[in-house]
Amino acid sequence: MTDTSKPTILVVDDDPRVLDMLVGLFCDEHLVLSAGSGAEAIRIVEPNDAIAATVMDIKMSGMDGITTAREFARLGRDIPIIFHTGYPGEYDEYAIDQNEKPFDYVQKGKSAQQLIRSVRNATESFQRRRDIQRLALEAESAHGMVGRSAAMLAVYEQLRKAAASNARVMILGETGTGKELVARAIHRLSTRSDKRLAIFNCNHKSSDLVESELFGHLKGAFTGATADRVGLFEYAHGGTVFLDEIGDLDITTQAKLLRVLETGEFQRLGAPEVLHSDTRLICATHKNLEQMVKEERFRSDLYYRLRGIEIKLPPLRDRREDIPAIISRLLDCFTVERDMPPMVLEPGALHALVSFDWPGNVRQLRTVIEALVTLTDSAVILESDVMHQLTGSTSGVAPSANSNSSLAERMRGFRRTCIIEALHTAGGNISEAARLLGMDRSNLRKEIIDLQIPLG
Repeated sequence: MTDTSKPTILVVDDDPRVLDMLVGLFCDEHLVLSAGSGAEAIRIVEPNDAIAATVMDIKMSGMDGITTAREFARLGRDIPIIFHTGYPGEYDEYAIDQNEKPFDYVQKGKSAQQLIRSVRNATESFQRRRDIQRLALEAESAHGMVGRSAAMLAVYEQLRKAAASNARVMILGETGTGKELVARAIHRLSTRSDKRLAIFNCNHKSSDLVESELFGHLKGAFTGATADRVGLFEYAHGGTVFLDEIGDLDITTQAKLLRVLETGEFQRLGAPEVLHSDTRLICATHKNLEQMVKEERFRSDLYYRLRGIEIKLPPLRDRREDIPAIISRLLDCFTVERDMPPMVLEPGALHALVSFDWPGNVRQLRTVIEALVTLTDSAVILESDVMHQLTGSTSGVAPSANSNSSLAERMRGFRRTCIIEALHTAGGNISEAARLLGMDRSNLRKEIIDLQIPLG
């Protein structure tokens, strides 16, 4: 029976004695495949995507190791290659490093331990890449997060580690970066996934309302409490509570939250009995809590209790390479949702979107793409369509921090997308959108006309 717990490696050499030596050297810790030529190595690699490292001679009859490595790349096999050569001086290692990018060089006749160590490092590197790729696919398919930039791959790795523990998690990032998606993913991957996830945004003005949401209340506990209410810590017992914008929590409620974290105990408003909750707490904020502690606007003891594992989400402008994939995903979602034919962006339109600074991050990008899908009559989205959404103009380059566009133009684009998002959230109701934006209805109406935002 094949031992699938061992990593698979391929050894390639046209000298049968060297090949036998390599097989014997690695067979205890690895599943070893062997090839006596470059052509044979290619035949082995082509149908096999589980090969975690290759030890290969450079100077071989027929196809040499460098050409073989190029064929591996042509087949799409990103396999760590260790060149095991007896003629190190005959090849330009700098040129090979630049073109073939081998994992390592080990000279024949040197210590076998050096080769063993190099192969072990290579297979571990291969497995880490595989794990990260799997996390990226899982993040896209199961959690709605899109992006394979180095910054996002680091987030996925942190997310996986956080989910495997029961530690508290603090998710940091600008508004619109997807903090709730991360919280949902952590819960879904954790041992508490079969229990409830309770979500609450702490950005409320009434401390009674916040306490009621978190801890529950009895009928008559405060004005408007017309019936008993179960709080989130009671509702999510055994599961997870996610508190978004924890920095907006008032000082009084902070003290009560600290009690829950320290003892698991809480009381409903208006109730004498003490209840107990076993919940995992995940928090998020776009604020600098450390600065708030210095300013005595956030309790230091609560801050240190909450920190636990910190996951920092990068702003969209710091991972521009992910923007095309996010746009593609959003276009597919919105066109399928509306039973529309597929839509594509012309190159100039894509460039404009990638160049924009996105102060509202993925949330703002989503709003703009939805507006483009809704308002664009053709299946091809033009640069002028994009510019109209970003700035209200149909010419020029998308504004970014590095462009020559004025601050006024960038602010105009930001105002426009914020209003479109508020209108979408409010279902087109201008009064409700004005409330969400903290504006007077008549002023919002003027802004809609000035920014040429279509209604209906």
